[in-house]
Amino acid sequence: MEKKVLFVDLDGTLLTDSKEITPENLNAIRRATALGHAVVVTTGRPLASTAIQVEKLGLTTPGCYAITSNGALIYDAHAKETIFYQGVHRDCIREAFEEAYKFRIHPQTYSKTAALCEREDEEMQYYSASTLLPYEVVEDVTAVLEEDPIKLLFIDLRHRSHLEAFRKHMEPWAKENHIDMFFSCDMYLEFLPEGINKGSGVRFISDYLGISPENTLAAGDAENDISMLQAVHTPCVMKNADPEMFPYASYITERDNNHSGIAEIIEKFML
Repeated sequence: MEKKVLFVDLDGTLLTDSKEITPENLNAIRRATALGHAVVVTTGRPLASTAIQVEKLGLTTPGCYAITSNGALIYDAHAKETIFYQGVHRDCIREAFEEAYKFRIHPQTYSKTAALCEREDEEMQYYSASTLLPYEVVEDVTAVLEEDPIKLLFIDLRHRSHLEAFRKHMEPWAKENHIDMFFSCDMYLEFLPEGINKGSGVRFISDYLGISPENTLAAGDAENDISMLQAVHTPCVMKNADPEMFPYASYITERDNNHSGIAEIIEKFML
């Protein structure tokens, strides 16, 4: 039996709406990895948050990896080592934050261990609680960063239209600074280095593990999953995804993220 690899998104895909992993999903993952297949968590979350889920899943044995921050950081979960990293250049961050404030949008970025913001607000509290990632409120994020951060994240908990207007406004800036912008959910707008996305992470891991393209699968539900779905042989979209995502799928699950849709994929294509 040839080794297969499933690249799986977390929020809205592997995790339920309450951010839990169903016993059925967990059991299916363990059955697949016991057969020698790989399951790679592929998420917009930063490493500090992703590592918690990787530990819960038991995906820390040799050959286990995680694609974090939408491809900006790739992690060997067994060796606990970063094997790929590309950040957003620090020189462009101040302007992005100031423009976000004009749109009354919450901006944040990241250190190695925490989210960084400049104002205590509801959005920061919500993000921290939902990702289990601590945060720090500082006077100027650019003054405390020790390296180029993995990404910038802009949050509006109630009005996606505000984020859409902000994205359109930032298009000239993004082009000048070689930044790609995309939604990871209706409330989160992500800024990453140009060409860095889940798809680039998928290609890196597939090459790194020597897995042939026909043995690659992916499961996702949101705009930031499109590049990942386009990079694999068998792209699967969750039943609960926005219908605009369905054209990117060769398979749409019958069960949603709250009812073990990932177990369905694993049972159909890997076991």
